[in-house]
Amino acid sequence: MSNNKNKALYFGVSVVGGLLLAGITIYTLSNGSLGSSCNLSDKPTCSTPCVIPLISENNNAEILFDKDYPPRSCLGNPKSINPKDMDIARIAWKYFENNYQPKTGLYNSVDRYTSTTLWDTGSALAAVISAHDLGLITKKDFDDRVVKMLSTLKSLKLFNNEAPNKVYSTLDASMVDYGNKPTETGIGVSAIDLARIISWLNTLATFHPKYQHEAKMVISGWDYTRLIGEGQMYGLMVDPVTKKTVVVQEGRLGYEQYSGKVFEELGFNQKIASTYYNKFTQSTTIMDVPILYDQRDPRDLGAYNYVVTESYVLDGMEHGVDDENRVLISNIFQTQENRFKRTGVITAVSEDNLDRQPYFLYNTIFASGLPWNTTTDRGVIYNHYKTISVKAAMSLAAFFPERDYSKVLINRVESAYDAERGWYSGMFESGLGYNSAISGNTNGIILSLFLYQRYGATYPISKRCARQITLDSKIIKRSQCKKQCVHK
Repeated sequence: MSNNKNKALYFGVSVVGGLLLAGITIYTLSNGSLGSSCNLSDKPTCSTPCVIPLISENNNAEILFDKDYPPRSCLGNPKSINPKDMDIARIAWKYFENNYQPKTGLYNSVDRYTSTTLWDTGSALAAVISAHDLGLITKKDFDDRVVKMLSTLKSLKLFNNEAPNKVYSTLDASMVDYGNKPTETGIGVSAIDLARIISWLNTLATFHPKYQHEAKMVISGWDYTRLIGEGQMYGLMVDPVTKKTVVVQEGRLGYEQYSGKVFEELGFNQKIASTYYNKFTQSTTIMDVPILYDQRDPRDLGAYNYVVTESYVLDGMEHGVDDENRVLISNIFQTQENRFKRTGVITAVSEDNLDRQPYFLYNTIFASGLPWNTTTDRGVIYNHYKTISVKAAMSLAAFFPERDYSKVLINRVESAYDAERGWYSGMFESGLGYNSAISGNTNGIILSLFLYQRYGATYPISKRCARQITLDSKIIKRSQCKKQCVHK
C-alpha cells in the first residue's frame, strides 16, 4: 500500500512539475528570455540558445503546414460534384472501408474475399486518391493507407524474382493462385495488370508528389526483360504440364491499347500495342455502327478479344480523348444505344463478377465472331446471364452526359447497391434481378469517374505538372526479350 502511495505521490509531483515547466517555457518563449530568434540558415551567434520561431515575422502560420504546398494550380480548377453524385461516391467508398486489410494496405478484390490482383490494387488506389479528393477521408487516413500500400508493394515476393505474381493474399501479401490457395512459386505475371497499378501510381505521384520517389521505387524494382519487347507486352505463365515458365504475348484490342500506352509513358517502345489501328485490327458493323476488333485467332494464342465498354472508357479517363480514340469511344456508346432503341433492352456491357456460377463473365459487344456475346474466358457461352454493368452504365453517362440515353442508363442502375457494402456489379437483362456481386474494380472505377469529372484525364495532368513517372534508361534497355523466350 505504501508503495502505491509513493507512486501516486511521484506521479502527482511529475504532473505538477511538467505543467510548471510547460508554463515557464510558454512564458519565456513569448518574452524571449530563453534566447533570441535565429534564421535557419544562420549560425547561432547569440549567447543564449537560439529559438526557431513557430510562425514567421509577419505572423503567417503557414510556415509549418502550407495547405497549398505542393502547388495544385497545375492540376486545374476542379469542378464541383453535386449532392447526388456525392451519395454515389459515398456508397462506392463503403466497399473500401469494409474490405481494407490494415496489415498489408491491400483491399479484397471481391467483397469479403481475401485475395487481390495488381489490376484490382490499381482500382483500389484510384478509389483512395478519389475519396481523399472528394473529402470522404481525412488527410491522415489517406496517408496511412497509401504508406502501408506502398510498403507492401515494395516488399512483395515476385514471381521468379521478376515481377509481381498474378494474385496475392490481402491478409499477408503472400503469393496465391486464383483459388486463393498459397503457392510458394506463384502462377505467373500479367503485364496488363501491372499497367493498371502503374497508371495509378503515376496519378498518385501527380496529385501527391511527396510519394513520387516511393512510387518510382516500386515500379523500378521489377524486371521488364521478358515483359516488353517487339512493340508489345508479354505475360508469364506456368505451363500446367511441364511446370515451366512460358512467355506469351498479352493483350487484345482495347485493353492492349490502354496498357500499351501506360508502358509507353514509362519509356518503352509500344509501337504495336499503343495504337488501335495496328496490323491485327479488323472492323465489323454492329447495329449500323463500325466496331473494331482483334483478328488474332484464339485457337492459336489462347486469348479472346472481348469488345467491352471498360477498356475504352479507362483509356479516355487516364490517357485522354484524342483523334484516334474519340470516334471509337463514341461508337461504343452509339452501338449500345442503338440496341436499346431497336430492342427495348437497356444495354451497357462489360466484364463483371457474377453472384453465381461461373462467377465471372464477359458481356460483350462482340466476341468470338458474335455480337452481344456473353462468355467465359474459355469461350463458353452464357447468354442467359447477360447483364447491365453498373460501371459501364455510369462510365458511358460520364462521357456523354448530355445524351438522353445516358439518363436512361443512370435511371436503370441508380438503385443497384447495398448502402453498407457498395455498388453491385449490375442487373440481369432477363429480369433475374440484381447481379449482387460487389467488387473493388466496379467501385474503384465509379470513384475514379469523379476524379475524371473534376480534373480531366490523368496522364495529361501529369505532363502539365511535370510529375510523370518515367523509368531510368538502363531499365528500358534491358527490356529486349531474350531469344530463349517462347512466344505463343
